[in-house]
Amino acid sequence: MLKELNKFIIESGGCNDIGQYEDTKYIQLPEEHRQQFVDAMNNGEVPMRKASECPAKRLLLHFGETVLFVNSDTNETDSIYDVYLAQGSDSSDESEEGFTFTAFSLDNDYQPKLISHSGNSKSDDKQLWEDIHAAMLTLRGFMSAISE
Repeated sequence: MLKELNKFIIESGGCNDIGQYEDTKYIQLPEEHRQQFVDAMNNGEVPMRKASECPAKRLLLHFGETVLFVNSDTNETDSIYDVYLAQGSDSSDESEEGFTFTAFSLDNDYQPKLISHSGNSKSDDKQLWEDIHAAMLTLRGFMSAISE
């Protein structure tokens, strides 16, 4: 999935290549840890922090069938990060593409702004935003937890 995500990033005109950033950290969250971040955020155990408070410049966050490449190098003036989201398809239909890719930017309050999307053409706008917001729960909890 990482190889396909990098191809999407290059083709979408975002950054040149994930590999050009030697400081990128790869974090794989098992489901129980992912859920702990979400629960801690929802219960107030992890204080919500602004995106600009997160020390991470670039990271690959992998959980379940989702990989996020979070990059502080952004061309959007109101954005703190650009995020590239890859999600695997659980469809057994071989005629459907196996991955969906979405690029969006985040402002300081973690509000996403869509940049581009490709993948399963059967996805509607409502499903696209549900997928973004589901991934954002984990990302926001993780980034708040590692912030100072």
